[in-house]
Amino acid sequence: MSTRLLGRLALMCTGSLIAATAAHAQQAGEPPSDTPQPEREIIVTGTQIQGAKINDVLPVTVVDETDIQNIAGASGDDLFRAIPQAGTVAFNEQNDVTQNNVRGDVASINLRDLGTGNTLVLINGRRMVLSPGFQTELLVPVVSSDANEIAPGSVRRIEVLRDGASAIYGADAVAGVVNTVLRGNRKGGFVEAEWRGSDGTSLYSTIINGGYGFDFAGGRANFTMYGGYFHENGLPSSARPYSRDDNRLPLVEGTDFEGDTQFNNRNTFGPFGQFDIQAPNNATPLRDDDFYLQPDSFPSCRIDFGNGLCARAGTTPTPDVRYNRAFGTTLISEKTRYNAAALLSYEFSNSLEAYFEGTYYRSESSRNITPAAILSAVPVGISRNAYWNPFGATTLPDGSPNPNRLPGTTIAAGGADVIMERYRFVDVGPRTVDVDKDTYRLVAGLRGNFGNWDFDTGFVYSEAKLTDLEGNRVSLTLMQDAINRSTPDAYNPFNGGCVTGDPGQGDCTPNPQSVIDPFVIDVFRKSGTSLALADFKVSNSSLFALPGGDVGIAAGVEWRRETFFDDRDPRLDGTITWTDSVTGVFNGSDVAGTSPTPDTSGARQVFSAFAEAFVPLVSEDMGVPLIEALNLQLAGRMEHFADINETAIVPRVAASWTVVPGVTFRGAWSQGFRAPNLVQVNDAGTTRSNTRDDFVICQAQVEKGIIDDLGVCPGAGVISFRSGTDRLEPEESTSINLGIVLEPKFIPGLTLTADYWRVKQTGLVGTFGDDNAIALDLLRRLAGGSNPAVVRADPTQEEIDLFAGTSLAPAGEILFVDDPYLNLDSRTSKGWDFGLFYNVPDFGIGKFRLRFNAARLESFFQSAGPAAQELIDAVTSGTLPPEVRIEGLGELLEIEGRPKWRFSGSVNWDTGPVDVAVFANYVGEVWNTSVSRDVPIVSDDPNANFFRVDDFLTINAAISYTIENDTALDGTRIRFGINNLFDKDPPLADETYGFLSGLHSARGRVFRVELRKPF
Repeated sequence: MSTRLLGRLALMCTGSLIAATAAHAQQAGEPPSDTPQPEREIIVTGTQIQGAKINDVLPVTVVDETDIQNIAGASGDDLFRAIPQAGTVAFNEQNDVTQNNVRGDVASINLRDLGTGNTLVLINGRRMVLSPGFQTELLVPVVSSDANEIAPGSVRRIEVLRDGASAIYGADAVAGVVNTVLRGNRKGGFVEAEWRGSDGTSLYSTIINGGYGFDFAGGRANFTMYGGYFHENGLPSSARPYSRDDNRLPLVEGTDFEGDTQFNNRNTFGPFGQFDIQAPNNATPLRDDDFYLQPDSFPSCRIDFGNGLCARAGTTPTPDVRYNRAFGTTLISEKTRYNAAALLSYEFSNSLEAYFEGTYYRSESSRNITPAAILSAVPVGISRNAYWNPFGATTLPDGSPNPNRLPGTTIAAGGADVIMERYRFVDVGPRTVDVDKDTYRLVAGLRGNFGNWDFDTGFVYSEAKLTDLEGNRVSLTLMQDAINRSTPDAYNPFNGGCVTGDPGQGDCTPNPQSVIDPFVIDVFRKSGTSLALADFKVSNSSLFALPGGDVGIAAGVEWRRETFFDDRDPRLDGTITWTDSVTGVFNGSDVAGTSPTPDTSGARQVFSAFAEAFVPLVSEDMGVPLIEALNLQLAGRMEHFADINETAIVPRVAASWTVVPGVTFRGAWSQGFRAPNLVQVNDAGTTRSNTRDDFVICQAQVEKGIIDDLGVCPGAGVISFRSGTDRLEPEESTSINLGIVLEPKFIPGLTLTADYWRVKQTGLVGTFGDDNAIALDLLRRLAGGSNPAVVRADPTQEEIDLFAGTSLAPAGEILFVDDPYLNLDSRTSKGWDFGLFYNVPDFGIGKFRLRFNAARLESFFQSAGPAAQELIDAVTSGTLPPEVRIEGLGELLEIEGRPKWRFSGSVNWDTGPVDVAVFANYVGEVWNTSVSRDVPIVSDDPNANFFRVDDFLTINAAISYTIENDTALDGTRIRFGINNLFDKDPPLADETYGFLSGLHSARGRVFRVELRKPF
């Protein structure tokens, strides 16, 4: 263990407390249970000292039952999106295009936008299992708990600690902690049903929830259970103007981006394929070996294919023939959720209680996504003997004349092979995505006290399994066999799509289904995670007395074991591969459009210990001027990760100073850590195909005058090889939080808060990036060297001729880029939180309750590592041209996600049986960097030339009436509500479905009708 770690260990005394931002004020506004129950003393998230008087030390947002009703969410994701400190939701159902993403009815949690996986999620104070599956964020695999597993109907409150808490809870608490408290100890029951419908669409959902609880064993025990059902019928992409077409140019008319072709995202891969004839350029009237198909009514036709088709020379299909990938797809999935929970407590005596929690969650979702296409890096060979090859042999293998051989060429009678470089199997139909997930969680434990000491010990076992089944996929092997048949039952990729009307919508000339069926396959991804955890904690809120009050202390140990597996279909994991029967090129995946991905699995054991202390230094009884109260908290934790053999030790110091009654300053300094996740450690090697610019080849073309600059460098498919390692170290962080709490005595019931926070993260796990690696290869080659991470083939004679007379030595095409996971850059984020909580005194006109919570992100700065800095310096000095952009570094505030401002607020008024609620949620503007002005403007703002995504304000309103009489209807509540009252569309963005799904919702105005009956 290093001297630095030993120094940290010496700092470990303990303590990190969190008191809610006016938690007591919020809890006072909670509605009573159907049958009120005495509740154990509330332990606010962030401290393990039961009974310590530590309110207002650190910032916590408490979402109570009234807030949950105001948010009116149908899922856990809806609840967390309404919390301003929540960041971009990277795992969401619109992020569905590739099987390498986490798909289905899932949502991630990302406080402060510090990165998915940096927020610790708890249920009743203990960890949730991670959701199965992973996806890349900033090119590295990330994991998260699934917010949708938290069913709103069983939640008493959600506590969000808005500060790093690794010293108390361990790894993953860098950005903060989310703790969901379930409603237990119920007497009696309830049943509620709700219907929701989205205005102007066919989208609707039905929700049924219920619960029942009772005491037994003479009142010493309680059993409470909940159950819920949710079904939503789904919504096609055609239902919304922003999602129905990849060409969104009509939506920017009248703006500065009118006519900007970057808003036309129709794809070059469609039913009108693009091909390369393996024959000399002058062998056909094309005068080119590259061509693509188009309707013969379009200009620049060179060869008539008949049936309304012609061939046009070139490698990039004209925008008029490109494909609308939104055609026939789903915007909101059809989904069904089932959830059940059981909570049991049994008091053996006044000092010993046993408890049990069991939960089960299942989700099923179905949707359509765009038809499969081949990868640009994986073209398909079409044999000269293929029946439909227009440049094939004049005679078929059976000796009969080839009816499809086009006249007017000088291609030999034996024909020419053709390489299919762009093609989408539109006649196969949309891909179907069906995702089923099951999660269960069991908790058993004992809690109680001996003397002044409280203890809690428990065991958790939780497991989640997911199956992602994608239908209408295409096997490369079976498809190539179908194309290369020499009989009329061969698949014909030369028949185009729709030659009349809009050629980008669907396929009007499909192959027969009997031809398609033999190569259509289902592809699965099966994933699972598990969590086993055992802990033992003790605390004493009055260990001994100081003049300022009682000293509290807590300590504990924890063991946990985490596992995961990711089982890919044999056609993806290397079991069934593809070798092109024409070119002999090998590919590790046999699935068109998906790169090979090996099966991955891993396990880790973690051993940890923590200690915490609360020290009241000054109390009001001591009469110290300007110090009504001064409290100190100390905390520390040690955590050892067996799989990477790393130990992290982190301290925390926090204090609160009440100057005069109603004015309290608070602050905290802490260190944190996040261990590399199991995927980052165990990934044996994943290949990904991306379109990248080969700056080396293009620099030679610039110097030869073939292209003007690197800004017009034509992209090509590049294979990137990413791999994990157990040599990765935990990411480290340092957090500062400073705030003030005002509770003016002259306005009873009012609490105002303001908090400043700053988090610096170092050693972030990432990849250098294949595009950056290629740029570095150019820089090194300009100096006579090369970047060994960019692996190239030997240069061909054509490439040798290209480089002759330039400043660079000849270079061959890129075979792959080695891009492993590394501890690379650092990041500093900072911002402010503001809160207002006011329970208005009753003046005889009913009760008013006001809540306001705002988050202001001030900066999100990503610093460069040594290699990236080398590139930045080269661009700054002019060694590299300005067209070489180093992405993802510098100030990232408002870039894609990360708006400056987010807030939510609510007003509740109730009088007798009537309750009226209004809730507002605001998400600020961001820059969409995938679109930049055609004609740049000069501005001090480096982002001024990007597209500005508007802010988004939605308002919910509801009114309810509770029947109060002595009939069977007594207690029945009827509620009518409208979410998104003014039917605001999500602001336009250059994304798959036309909006930023990680920030905004596409449901529009939703009408709600709910009926609830207690018993």
